[in-house]
Amino acid sequence: MSNISWMYHNLCQNPASITETFGTSNSLFGTNRLADGDLQSYWLSTSVGTVISILFDMGSAVWADTFIVVHNLPVVNNEPLAGTFTLYLNAGNTNPPIASTYYLSNPASLGTSMYYGSAVNYRYFRLLSYGTSFNEQIKINEIFIGKRDTFNVNPEYPFKRETDSSTIVTISEKGQKKVYHKYTRTNWELSYPSIDEITYGTMLKIRKYCSGSYKPFFVCFDIDDNKFETHFVRFGKNGFKHKEESYGNHSINLRLEEEL
Repeated sequence: MSNISWMYHNLCQNPASITETFGTSNSLFGTNRLADGDLQSYWLSTSVGTVISILFDMGSAVWADTFIVVHNLPVVNNEPLAGTFTLYLNAGNTNPPIASTYYLSNPASLGTSMYYGSAVNYRYFRLLSYGTSFNEQIKINEIFIGKRDTFNVNPEYPFKRETDSSTIVTISEKGQKKVYHKYTRTNWELSYPSIDEITYGTMLKIRKYCSGSYKPFFVCFDIDDNKFETHFVRFGKNGFKHKEESYGNHSINLRLEEEL
């Protein structure tokens, strides 16, 4: 089992520029939606079946080893539908970037594609997608380009995982009851009973960057065993509890809540 990976410093949030091809002219679905931390907003292609290209110019070469895209493209058996679409990133230090190509894999049950690899150092990253029979406009909810952090230890296993649901119940004047499902959310409780000063410092860095529970981030619980266990989460309310057991020895409890 590999250690948990934390992806929180998203280079797509502050690139030097973003250039798009076949994006809608409606600013409500523009490039400002690509890394805004909101899964309910999205970038939208201009029409069905178009080839899209979204180029990120980081201004100078940056290090990245993780690429994640949340989208509405369909897949079957962990692969894109035959003849339907291709989704990948080109990267390089010239425009157009052609030095490296990274194909983004996708599970059948989730619209989240990802690539985890060794760190590379490039200035330009271009997301490309094209389809021949996809019957919807392409939606890109979130893009992450950056490096992942891992701690030198994992939390106590098995860590607590729970699901909470919210419903609305209405009763008509005739006494008819209807139940409406609002959402189902997964939460995780992670307990680190004994970590060193360096690991504690990394945890504080993540918490500070995310402004407590303000900014969501990506987390993958086991890249080696199941990279598709990649989730968009945030720290829950009071979801970072710390106690110094002894000098240089810390106890941490984290609560993560799935973003919807």
